[in-house]
Amino acid sequence: MNEFDQTPQEPQAAPEPQAAPEAPAYAPPPPPAYEQAPPPPVYEQAPPQYQAPPPYQAPPPPIYGQQAYGAEKPLHVPSLILGVVAIVSLWFTIGISGIVCGIIGMVLAKKNKDAYKTTAGYVLSLVAMILSIIVLVIMLLMIAFIGALGFGLMSMFG
Repeated sequence: MNEFDQTPQEPQAAPEPQAAPEAPAYAPPPPPAYEQAPPPPVYEQAPPQYQAPPPYQAPPPPIYGQQAYGAEKPLHVPSLILGVVAIVSLWFTIGISGIVCGIIGMVLAKKNKDAYKTTAGYVLSLVAMILSIIVLVIMLLMIAFIGALGFGLMSMFG
């Protein structure tokens, strides 16, 4: 037989519709099974007590900008200025102000010499103090000489 035979065939019957299966009613899932929590630990010692925090410590000074509160201030500049003032003033006064400014400048330069490795203020104050002492001694000798000369002249003409 040939595929293209002209013999009529009976049409096939349509398949019967099947009944839809019935949807099951919604059932919530069963709750998860939880394990029982372990019993609380039994301490052999008393639980730790509250401890106060350590005392406040100031932070280190900043690298740049303004110095931290309470930090040591640099004193090498004032000692340098006092050394210059002492040298200048010893020529205008008898030398007493030069000695005073020299001593103060040396003390300021010594206070933080380790932090600021400068010695110019110390050296200048030391030189000013030595020169002031020399000028003071010369002035006192001149006054004594003039006084002695005056007494000598008075006794000669007197």
